[in-house]
Order: sequence, then structure tokens, then C-alpha cells
Amino acid sequence: MLKITLFLHNLSLVLYAAAGVYTVFALSAPRLPRIVGRLTALAGVAAQLLLLVLRWKAGSHLPVTGLFETQHFLTLWVAAVGVYFAFRYRADPFLPAAMALSVLSLLFAGKGPMDVAPLTPAIDTPLFMIHVATSFAAYGLFGIAALLAVYRTFGLAGSPLGNERRMMDESIYIGYILFTWAMIAGSIWAYLAWGSYWTWRIKGLWSWILWFYYSGVLHVRSRPRWQGWPLNVLALAGFALVLFTYLGLGLLFTTSHPLLPE
Repeated sequence: MLKITLFLHNLSLVLYAAAGVYTVFALSAPRLPRIVGRLTALAGVAAQLLLLVLRWKAGSHLPVTGLFETQHFLTLWVAAVGVYFAFRYRADPFLPAAMALSVLSLLFAGKGPMDVAPLTPAIDTPLFMIHVATSFAAYGLFGIAALLAVYRTFGLAGSPLGNERRMMDESIYIGYILFTWAMIAGSIWAYLAWGSYWTWRIKGLWSWILWFYYSGVLHVRSRPRWQGWPLNVLALAGFALVLFTYLGLGLLFTTSHPLLPE
């Protein structure tokens, strides 16, 4: 399984990098068909999905534990949404940014162990797997929203149809819904594991802070004073908060979430 994992990991990495580079050239050379970049990125998504299925079958659980698996799951959402936007909104100018984030995420994933590990009894529950899966799917969407905020801040065209704001809204909306499900599943799992829906554990506390933050973003996003660059700043700051909640806490504190190697 390790050889298959390494092959599909590297294959998706190469495909995402190739899709990004090709699309950059295709944007400046009208004769080059842009569909090639989209299909190459889609092939990378397919490679990741195959890896997900194979590791799921080998481990008998959804592979979203540990640094390698969680980063792969996050990347899968980043790449898939980037491809969806390219087809839905002709957002080929945005595709290289989504591919760049995907490549960086997979490079970081490669620092984690690739072995398929059995679940510990404490997390061997569908609620925990739903909690983790929806969390990292939301993180990927919040990352897409942050990239679109960069495009909007610097006046870059992510879509020839001018749908940058719509794409950012979709990313935040769906990410927020998924993260809400993550918090609900996490609370129920916490009750079953510890007898309480809420504990003052540092990871849970910052996860709730993140949820309230994006609740505020959705609350103010349509108000006139928050249009333009203020909303862009909120999207960028939100992803910075995501990175701190995911990575910063694991580096600065001892947490009960076994997502990063100790």
C-alpha cells in the first residue's frame, strides 16, 4: 500500500503542477486550448480520489487521520473546487492559484507518515470521522475564498465573466455549512467520549472561535461598508485563523486531536 500511496501522491502532485503551468501559458497564448489545463487538473483529482478509496479499503475507515491524510483531503477539495470554477465560470485565470495551493498542500502532506494506521478506540466512531472530514473540507473552501480575496485585492481577473465575488461567496457559504456540521458532530462525539458537549480544551475553543468568526463574515458580507477590500481582508484573516487553528495549536500546545504527529 505504501508504494501505491507514494505513486498516486506524486502523480497528483505532478498533474496539479502541470495543470497550473500549462494554464499560465494557455492564458497568454490563445491558440493553446484551455480545456487541457482543466482536464489535467481533473486527472489529479481522480488520482487523489483513487488514493482515498484504496486507503479507505485498506484501513476500513475514511482516511482522514494524521498529517498526510488530512492534508490530502483538504487538497482534494481545493483542487476539485478550482476545477469546478474553471468549468462553471470559465475561471481559468484562477486555476493556477488553486493548483499552486494544492501543490503546496501536498508537499506539506508528504512530511507526514504515509502508512495506513488503524484507528485508536477513542476515535473509532463515525461521528469523529464526519467531524474531521467536514472540518478539512471547510478548510479547503476557506483557502479558496482567501485566494479569491487576493485576486480581488490586486484587481486580477479570476474569471472573464467577473464572478470573483460570487465564487468567493460560494466558497465561504459551503465552507461554513460544512464547518457547522463539523462542530455539531464534534460536540456529539465529545459527549459520547467525555460525557460533555463542551470542554475547555484549546483545540475545541479555537474551533468555536473560528466558527463564530465566519458567522460574523456571513453576517456583514452584504453590508455596504464591508464591500470591496474589507471583505477581502476578512477572507484572508479567516484563512490565517484556519492555519493557526489547524497548525499553530499543534505546534504551540498539547492537544487531544491526533491530526498532527506528536
